[in-house]
Amino acid sequence: MKKKRKLLTFIIVIVIIAAVGVGGYFAYQKWLAPAGSENTVYVQSVSDITGIGSAGLANRYSGIIEAKEEVAVNPDGDLEVKERYVEAGDTVLEGDPLFCYDVDSLTLSYEQLLLDIVGLDNTIIASNEEIASLQKRIERARESDKYELTLELQTAELTVKKSEYERSEKQKQADEMKKAIDNSIVYSPVSGMISSVRSDDSSNDYYGYGSQQSNDYIKIVAGSDYCVKGTVSEQTVYSLYEGMEVLVRSRIDQNQTFTGRIYKVNTEKPESSTNDMYYYGGDTEGSSKYAFYVELDSIEGLLMGQHVIIEPLTETPEAVLALPEYYFIIEGEDYFVYAADSSSRIEKRKVTVGEYFPDTASYEILDGLELKDRIAFPDETVSEGMGITETQYAPDSSEDDFMNDTNEFLPEDVIIGG
Repeated sequence: MKKKRKLLTFIIVIVIIAAVGVGGYFAYQKWLAPAGSENTVYVQSVSDITGIGSAGLANRYSGIIEAKEEVAVNPDGDLEVKERYVEAGDTVLEGDPLFCYDVDSLTLSYEQLLLDIVGLDNTIIASNEEIASLQKRIERARESDKYELTLELQTAELTVKKSEYERSEKQKQADEMKKAIDNSIVYSPVSGMISSVRSDDSSNDYYGYGSQQSNDYIKIVAGSDYCVKGTVSEQTVYSLYEGMEVLVRSRIDQNQTFTGRIYKVNTEKPESSTNDMYYYGGDTEGSSKYAFYVELDSIEGLLMGQHVIIEPLTETPEAVLALPEYYFIIEGEDYFVYAADSSSRIEKRKVTVGEYFPDTASYEILDGLELKDRIAFPDETVSEGMGITETQYAPDSSEDDFMNDTNEFLPEDVIIGG
């Protein structure tokens, strides 16, 4: 009996030790194990996602001074260019010649069309005379002969209609050719600078600074109305909005500043994609850059093609903390995010949201989340208790980027405002 009691006591002790060991292991994994010792989830700070610095300061974006309008001039597809008078980098005035057509062969075609039109005119005259004659014959003819004469009349009338249609089409072609011959030289519709040209040999094409390869024959940076074109990553593009007040700082002299506002954010088509590392649950994705445009209150002293720094003025009343909707887990009327807790573990945190902004597909954060908090993208690989790893994503801009970027200009620097 004593042996049985000792055996039972031993078994109970073993079970308790095992239970304590398993519980201790899970407690260690959940609260004590260092991040990185098991599967982790990549997180990014709310300040980086929204484009607002952790201290409440806005991110800085790189930008370049360019013209608001760029005009494309293309030759008529049916005509051959004989000579081009401009190259990329040239400055042109409205009315300056750009290129001319080869009108030698066009002149021969035009003269042939004129002969064809004369021939159709003669056919129409002859057919109308035949119609008049047949109408008289039908009036005097016996009943048995009227049927055959009527068929001849209808054939003559059909010939007139067909000839008139052909003449009309050839006259249109002749008018267009005459216009092309009279206007064999194509002139610039605007004043500005030639930003790019397309030669017959595409390998020798030259594109001016900031120009991308284009199928347009000639592109002209038009007028003297300039703007700032900035670039922003896909992670922070929705933190910008039309009407946002910004400060533009010259990279040549950072004490030289300009004020303006964003008038366009292009979220439809990315400018480029990079190989920046951005992780969602361990997956690697490329980061795209999007363009936005700033209208300046004054452009005095800036250079065409000059690099600048763009700083959103987040103290404006319109600047609110808004998080893209794809970071939320929505359960009924409750909103949650996967956030890192004080132990650098993932927790499912409830947040209070306010207004929904359809233009940026984001919700205003009222409570439960601050700029310094770090959150994860809520895909199926994320769960509570997971360790975290800071995302290896390069921000939109940094001091190193600004220092390494060169101040390049168009072939002939254009000084704005003298």
